[in-house]
Amino acid sequence: MFKKGFTLIELLVVIAIIAILAAILFPVFAQAREKARQTSCLSNLKQIGTAIMLYVDDNHETYPLTYTGNPWVTTAHFPSLLNPYIKNYAMWYCPSHWNTFDRTQDEEQQRLAALNGGYGANGRLMGYMDATNFPACAKAVKAARVKSPSNVVAINDYSTYWYQPDLITGWRGFAGQYLPGSGTVIAGDGSLAGEQLSDYNNGRHSEGVNICYADGHAGYEKSSIVYGWVSLTTKNPFIPESW
Repeated sequence: MFKKGFTLIELLVVIAIIAILAAILFPVFAQAREKARQTSCLSNLKQIGTAIMLYVDDNHETYPLTYTGNPWVTTAHFPSLLNPYIKNYAMWYCPSHWNTFDRTQDEEQQRLAALNGGYGANGRLMGYMDATNFPACAKAVKAARVKSPSNVVAINDYSTYWYQPDLITGWRGFAGQYLPGSGTVIAGDGSLAGEQLSDYNNGRHSEGVNICYADGHAGYEKSSIVYGWVSLTTKNPFIPESW
């Protein structure tokens, strides 16, 4: 007595259905994973925002500097200044950035590597000591001067660890500097490749970025909206004095 089995046609139909379902579901799974990374990144920035507020309270109502001098040989850059309130250098890594936190490194190595975790600091709020080359970032801003802290950007998803938005001189910083998903290089020659190029063109979080504001809260915006802020002559979220 023979047992009835699948015919070739039936088997091919089943395989085709599985392939169709996979084609539908795999992008959904990828989007779900990215949404989880976006949420984790936003949590990082919320904790960094709390650290900024604690730093301001402890330091004469002054925001921390992006860095003072050479960040590779000094301890004064914003992850170092804020980490005493966080006590975890892994918090400085965007989960969707290509650089990942290395727990095998010692604390000094982690401190230096934290600058390349995918977050950038607004030089117009968190200044830079070089007053000659970057006069708009000569010093950090007093909290009392920030008229609308809930609208002013402090730290956000970025390619480099600090930037200077300025309506007169343009954006200044390091070569290859860009806003993820904007498709526009802000400084440098734009020689991007691999994961950097994908981050630059496609965005880090569904064509958008997470932002920590000067009052400590964090939120999400599309890259196109954030880049559009650059041309504003009044109420520019990157420039505290425009409010």
